Amino acid sequence: MNLGLDMSLRLQQKLSFQMIQSLKLLQVNTLQLEQLLKTELEMNPVLEATEELENETDELPEQQEKDNAEDKEEEELDINEDNIDWEEYLEEGFDLGYSYNEEVDKNEERYEPTPIYQITLEEHLNSQLSEKKLNEKTRLLVQLLIGSLDIDGYLRIPLEDLADFAKVSIFEIEEALHILWKMEPYGVGARNLRECILLQLRYRGLEKTLAMRIVDETWDLFEKLKIPEISRHFGVEPRQVQEALDTLKSINPKPGYQYNPDKPSTIIPDLIVEKIDGKFMVMLNDRSVPSLHINKSYANLIKRGSNAKRDVKKYIREKFNSATWFIRSIEQRKTTMLKVMYAIIERQNDFFEKGPPNLHPLKLQDVADMVEMHISTVSRVTSNKYVQTRHGIFELKYFFTEAVGRDPEGTDISSERIKNRIRQLVNSESPRKPLSDQKISDILSSENLPVARRTVAKYREQMKILPARLRQKYE
Repeated sequence: MNLGLDMSLRLQQKLSFQMIQSLKLLQVNTLQLEQLLKTELEMNPVLEATEELENETDELPEQQEKDNAEDKEEEELDINEDNIDWEEYLEEGFDLGYSYNEEVDKNEERYEPTPIYQITLEEHLNSQLSEKKLNEKTRLLVQLLIGSLDIDGYLRIPLEDLADFAKVSIFEIEEALHILWKMEPYGVGARNLRECILLQLRYRGLEKTLAMRIVDETWDLFEKLKIPEISRHFGVEPRQVQEALDTLKSINPKPGYQYNPDKPSTIIPDLIVEKIDGKFMVMLNDRSVPSLHINKSYANLIKRGSNAKRDVKKYIREKFNSATWFIRSIEQRKTTMLKVMYAIIERQNDFFEKGPPNLHPLKLQDVADMVEMHISTVSRVTSNKYVQTRHGIFELKYFFTEAVGRDPEGTDISSERIKNRIRQLVNSESPRKPLSDQKISDILSSENLPVARRTVAKYREQMKILPARLRQKYE
C-alpha cells in the first residue's frame, strides 16, 4: 500500500442553485407555480406581487427616467459582483418567431383552483358517530374501527387482532362493526369486495333480487363474468343476468375513495390554443399567477449614496440577485412553453384542425430540433402540463406518439391513430356480437393500417376496453 499525492486536471460542470431553480420552474404546472411563487414571496422581501404593473408607472416622467437610470447602473454593478452571466445561461434563445395575443378578455372563462382542504373519511364518519347514542366503550370501539380503515374504506385488519389490541371480545368488536356498517358512505368497513357489494345492495333494499343472489351464491362465476354459467345456475335467461349485472355496475367498489385527499383533482390547462383569423394562437392560462417585480424601497437601499449599513446592503443585494433570477426564470419558462407549444402545433396541425384521429408520430427530439433546445428541456416543459383545445383538454405528452408502421402511401402510422380507430370500431360494434381482436386486426388491415392481433390486444388493454367475451350483451 503506497501513500502519495497526485495532481490532475479535469473539467466538471456543476449546476448552481439558480440553474436548478430554473429547471424546476420549467417542470411545474400552473397550480404548482402558484405555490412556488407564494413561497418565494414569503422568503424574499425584495419581491412584490401586483395585479397590474401599470400602477407602478404613474410617477412623473422626469423622476421615473432618473430612477430607471440609477436602477440600471446599480443593477449592473450588483449582478457583476456575483459574476452571473445571464447572457450565457439564456443563450438558448427567447425569440419565438411567432406572434401571440396577451390581451385580457374580461369575459374570458376563469378556472377556479381546487380547494386545498377536503374533509377526510375519518372525520366524516366520526361526525356521524357523534350523533349516535352509544355507551362510551362501544363508541371507542367504533372509533378504533374507523381509524383502522384504509383509503378505500375497507377494514383489512383481522377482527381478532383488533379485539386483542382493545382487550375485548370478538362479539363486542363485531357489534361495533355492525354500527359502522350503518354509516355513510354505505360499504365502509367491509373486509373484502364481496362484502362491500352485499352491504350496499342491502341498504338499497335489493336483498331479494337476482343481483344479490349472484354475488352471494355465484361469486366465482361473477368475478369472471361467466354469464351463460350464471344463467344456467339460476335457471334464468342470460338477458336477466345481464340486467342484474347492470345493477351491480352501479355499486361503488371503493366507498371511501371519494374522501381521499390524494385522489386526482380537476385538470386545469396550462395552455390554451384557439384559432383566430385562420391561425392557431397559443395563450398561457396564468391569469391566477401574480406578476412579480422588485420592491423599489429595498432597491434604493443598495444604491450609491445610501446610508444603509454594509451588512444590510449585502443581505439586500443577495435577495435582489435572487429575485432578479427568479423573475427572469419565470419569463424564460413562459417563453419556452410557448415556443414548444407552437412547434407541436406545426407538427400536429391535422390534429388541431380535425381532431384526435389525425395525430401523427412525433418524438421529443423532433421538437427539440425545431426549437433548438436540449431534449431534456423539452421533456421538462411537456411533463405534467395540459393544453385546452377545441377537441378537449390533452396532456402535452399526448402529442408525442410512436410510429407502428407505414401505410401504402409511405406515411407513418401513429399508435394513437390505431387506438382511436379501435375505439371507433368497438363503439360501433353489435352488442350481441362484439368484434374479436383478430376481427379488428383484419378490419384495420383492410383499411391499410396493418396491425397484428397481439398489438390490438395490447392497445385494447391500455384503453381499458374489455375483451369481446365480456362486451357481449344478451337481449
